[in-house]
Amino acid sequence: MLSDDDVKKDIIEELGKSSWELKDGKLVKSFQFPSFIKAIDYVNEIAIIAERLDHHPIITINWKTVKLSLKSFDVDAITKRDITLAKEIDRVEEQLKKIENNKN
Repeated sequence: MLSDDDVKKDIIEELGKSSWELKDGKLVKSFQFPSFIKAIDYVNEIAIIAERLDHHPIITINWKTVKLSLKSFDVDAITKRDITLAKEIDRVEEQLKKIENNKN
């Protein structure tokens, strides 16, 4: 279990400038997509990673916006598992950006 200070330190050190925020005891990040279908495709990619890691985010889909919230509910805190999942989510985001940039 990580303290709030540990979480903030890990957000800065391990997640860099990836725009994850600490809100209500969870790591939270929102993503905007050009269409609802692209948002769903993204959620499907995250679902595959979550299954592989056996650690599942709270996923909120609102039209073209996807909000992910990470917390280890078994210990009611943010843990290294959440940081690991956040890094994987950031990796997918970067891959999608590269794909979109190559299309233009």
